[in-house]
Amino acid sequence: MKNTNFGRRARGALASALTAGLLVAGLSGASAGAAAEVSASPPPLLQRDENVVTADPIPTVQIDDGYVWAQTTIGTTVYAVGKFDNAREPMAAPNTSLTARSNVLAYDIVSGDLLPFAPEVNGVIKAVAASPDGSRIYIGGSFNRVNGEDRWNFAALDAATGELIPQFAPAVGGTGIYAIATAGSTIYLGGLFTQANGAARNNLAALDDAHGALQTWAPQANRQVDALVMDPAGSKVVVGGRFSTVDGSALRGVAAVNKATGAVDTDWGISKVVQNSGNNSNSGIFALAADENAVYGTGWSWSRGGNLEGTFAAEPDTGAVRWIADCHGDHYGVYSTGKVVYTTSHMHSCDTMGLQPQQNPVVYKYAEAYTADARGTLAANTYSGYTNWEGNPAPSAYQWSPDWSVGNQTGLGQAGLSITGAGDMISIGGEFAAVNGGQFEGLVRFSTNPPAGAKSGPRLSGESWTPTVGNASVPGKTTVSIQTNWDRDDLTLTYELYREGTVEPVAITTADGTWWNQSTITLEDTSATPGESPSYTVVARDADGNIATSASVRAISAGGTASAYTRTVLGDGPSLYYPLGDISKDWAGSNDPVNGWGATASSSGIKGSETGSTSLNGFTSARVSSNNRVAVSEEFSTEVWFKTTASTGGLLIGSGSAKSGSSPTLDRALYMTNSGVVNFGVAVGRARQTVGSGRSLNDGNWHQAVGSLSAEGMKLYIDGELVAADAGVTKAQAGLMYWRLGGDRLTGWPSAPFSNYFRGSLDEVAVYPYALSEDQVRSHFQVGAG
Repeated sequence: MKNTNFGRRARGALASALTAGLLVAGLSGASAGAAAEVSASPPPLLQRDENVVTADPIPTVQIDDGYVWAQTTIGTTVYAVGKFDNAREPMAAPNTSLTARSNVLAYDIVSGDLLPFAPEVNGVIKAVAASPDGSRIYIGGSFNRVNGEDRWNFAALDAATGELIPQFAPAVGGTGIYAIATAGSTIYLGGLFTQANGAARNNLAALDDAHGALQTWAPQANRQVDALVMDPAGSKVVVGGRFSTVDGSALRGVAAVNKATGAVDTDWGISKVVQNSGNNSNSGIFALAADENAVYGTGWSWSRGGNLEGTFAAEPDTGAVRWIADCHGDHYGVYSTGKVVYTTSHMHSCDTMGLQPQQNPVVYKYAEAYTADARGTLAANTYSGYTNWEGNPAPSAYQWSPDWSVGNQTGLGQAGLSITGAGDMISIGGEFAAVNGGQFEGLVRFSTNPPAGAKSGPRLSGESWTPTVGNASVPGKTTVSIQTNWDRDDLTLTYELYREGTVEPVAITTADGTWWNQSTITLEDTSATPGESPSYTVVARDADGNIATSASVRAISAGGTASAYTRTVLGDGPSLYYPLGDISKDWAGSNDPVNGWGATASSSGIKGSETGSTSLNGFTSARVSSNNRVAVSEEFSTEVWFKTTASTGGLLIGSGSAKSGSSPTLDRALYMTNSGVVNFGVAVGRARQTVGSGRSLNDGNWHQAVGSLSAEGMKLYIDGELVAADAGVTKAQAGLMYWRLGGDRLTGWPSAPFSNYFRGSLDEVAVYPYALSEDQVRSHFQVGAG
């Protein structure tokens, strides 16, 4: 079996094999059109809706000391096969409450109860499929006895009783059968074998369903076949596995053949794009599935074996790419409800899809849920050793991520290996030992409407989720900041601030959060009594009413009244607000500024400010930085007031990877050129895209500059008016960054100034986690200008 030492794999540099341009060019007209219609890159991560199962595992018959490799469903009955000697009652501890089952069992997906179906099979079963009329179950694997009778790697069973079908005893010689598909009266087999019913067959064969007679259908795969599915259009058998040729045609891992003649369709689209087969059978397509509209497949690869670790969707008639989900990490089972596509995997890097980026140390996740249609395009791959699928259509992922305790009965060291479903339920089978910390082994169900209700709630609480108090000198309010919580099946949570002695929250907001991307939210209490210091707690609430409560913190409410400008800015919900001058605090939260040498407070500032400004002398240490790194959002606005007569330029504000000195990485840059023109730009891959003010602004007067980025593109406002825009740039680099004011590395930016460090004055700096509207920008300018 394949090498599963994932942490030490030697990844090949596959990016040169297939560039994004070649991939997009290889799509059919329909697929290319789809890519043009869904331009968000990466596709937006979605809140779970009514079509997506919750993350709550439902008590289900378990596997005792073994694993489930494959599943199929007839009505509400799930047939699960693999390698095991016993089934165990739901929630029972290992080695207790056992019922003998010999590598195959059936259970009711609605109740979770074990059914009487109990054939005896003396070897591992790797494939299971139902006959078209639902009367039979076909099993394939590596065995030679079923119910005490000779059956060589393949058998047909009565779906109700588990008895062998009389007079049906074909024999397939070789290592085993790993894939079965049925259509009409024909049974299609794939695996690793050399003959069927005594005639030569090379890993693919077909039988009739009357007596198992061998059919003339005989395409030849040069290596193991692991998956078969009938295409929804009804004319082809889609083949997946580790092969590099079928009937001599170069088809690496996936192929489509005529279901009647066995002729290979060399024009089937996905076969030209997905190339999962290497010289040592070190990559392949693990599983295939289909719904009415598409064929789905999962890929795995190691040591330069293939170009896709992830999932694909192909059009059923042409095989053209419908979408690619290139989450790095081998993928196993796949199942579609027609609206939601579920996969099992050991995904560890998926920022091209808007999911988790690579972590250090590596963090694996073992199941994903996607939209069945494309919702955007893949972002550029930044993780070395993987093909760059940038620009290809991609589905949106849902925030759905149960926790799995992996097993090692197969030698793979994985969790889920196969998925099936019925109604509002899905069933995941594999070698896992627990789900969400509960006793669920080998089999588990999930539902869109779990019997006990959706109980998986926000994950952080108590001392592991502690708020901080904002600046106590902000006139007329108390601010409490806290990192966003996260939930296994909810992206958007509601946050409520409770003051000691109150029954109702004194502030409410909503925010998105994930375990890998936790931003800071700030809640304001404007009704506290000045001078008092009550305690506050924050409650996170999901859409199903599940809550988590933070640790408590005490805060003093300041007296006085904020200026009109301060009230205007805070009313628009900044994530960071530095009044500057003699206020070295973050009035929007708790990420206070740190002044370098050469950055000093001045009593004069813009007319609408009461706190003065900060003067910068233009030397390398004359800058202001945020004290903490924060998760910077892709959609944002930065706002700054500035005044200078210098002709040496410099950075006004940007997000940098270093707190002081020069950052190796700078993005979201508002900067002045030597001529006094203000540019706003973002880093797009290795390129830097900018727009400019067009006129010089180093005239000694105060000016307002606002740079914003959203799905509408990048925009630059000067003194309340939109002066430049680029609708084609919609994304900046994600990650944890410091906010840098007055100086950072501008090397490589268009019209880079003589100096990276600004000589002049800055005032009223704010960052917003969204794009300000033109009316908001104009309002800020009018109030600030007095």
